[in-house]
Amino acid sequence: MTYDTAAEESSGKEGSGSEASARAESSRKTPRLKAGAGTPAGRIDVLDQLRGVALFAIFLCNLMHLTGASLDEADAAGNFLQKAIDIVFGNSARPLFSFMFGISMMLIFDAAVRRGRRPYPMLLRRMVLLLLFGALHVFAVWDGDILFMYALDGFMLLLFLWMPKPLLLLSGILLFFVSSYEIQAAMPSWLASRIQAMTPATWLYEGVTRLPNPDVFFSNSYVTTSFGELVLATEHLTFFLFGMYAYRSGLFVRLPKHPRLAAALGAALLLIGWSGKYAYSGGAENAWITTLHPAACFAVTIGAVLLVVGLAGVEGSPGSRLLEPFRAVGRMAFTNYLMQSLVFVTLFKASGEGIFASFGVIGSLPLTAVVPIGIVFFALQMTFSHYWLRSFRYGPFEWLWRAGTNLELPPFKKRALSGKDAESRQSA
Repeated sequence: MTYDTAAEESSGKEGSGSEASARAESSRKTPRLKAGAGTPAGRIDVLDQLRGVALFAIFLCNLMHLTGASLDEADAAGNFLQKAIDIVFGNSARPLFSFMFGISMMLIFDAAVRRGRRPYPMLLRRMVLLLLFGALHVFAVWDGDILFMYALDGFMLLLFLWMPKPLLLLSGILLFFVSSYEIQAAMPSWLASRIQAMTPATWLYEGVTRLPNPDVFFSNSYVTTSFGELVLATEHLTFFLFGMYAYRSGLFVRLPKHPRLAAALGAALLLIGWSGKYAYSGGAENAWITTLHPAACFAVTIGAVLLVVGLAGVEGSPGSRLLEPFRAVGRMAFTNYLMQSLVFVTLFKASGEGIFASFGVIGSLPLTAVVPIGIVFFALQMTFSHYWLRSFRYGPFEWLWRAGTNLELPPFKKRALSGKDAESRQSA
């Protein structure tokens, strides 16, 4: 979901350069692993903005569940708002987050390999920590959590990191087809049943049915929730793989060189995807509209990536200035995501889990009231993130996650630049 500078992520310190560090690095050399050719070696700034946009999109999609907002048939404005959010962001925001997560895994992997460090233990620790955060979040705070599912996907992605680009793309496409039940609906029944029999979700359910007493397995709410998250993880894995492929193929090296082309392609994909989602939302009995709905949702995801990369690439343009506020909130996406649920389950009565189930002072509000509250809250997060990162290197939860990943405490506060450093920074 979130990550820091690639080179820093793999080392945990900035520019130590001591002999001890050099010896430690050389002792961890992994000559059989290679970083991807033609991929960026440092921070990709536009990814912060992309992450911020994705965070905003998924927050809007979560708002109704986070607040227990009411919506009835007579509320024309509320129904219009819900439909608009669903068409613009629904079933596209989570794939966008997944896409970004796949890029994150590759960035950290490549950065570790370039420094001669072992990437697999580092990434394994990272996923264990994310799983712990996610478990606390889903069982004790809010059941709409995605961290737990992302950690499970992260463990599975460790099996794909070694793959060359063509195999990554092929794996993503195959998983997309076997996990998209709407696509299978247009197939002959014999073919659809065979494909469904091959899905990871089917294998998982069949494995449970072979247990001595499957009913006992599902009688425990913790086990049931964890199993459901695992099924969701297998169905979302395809989007992580597409992100890994995009990074490996040099997308974030080539596209910034052609920002207007990227923006134009992105806008075109967004219009195509939104048109398909709008047609699907109308409930038309058309097999093609139903079948192509997953592709329309993913077209919006890829369109958003291309449009943001294109707009951010034209310095000083209105689009670039519009995206700039998303940079800081994207750098602190982990912290901001957790704060969204912690604040809203504390304020609203209908959304908390565990100890937060008894919290809340606000009852059910109409969606037309909830959405403005959410937008104002996100604007506050943008402002807070901007000023926080003036003094600190990372968000609080990013710092904890990083410390556990690298097994050392990274610097938290930014050091004041000396006159000489400031001079060289300005001239750079």
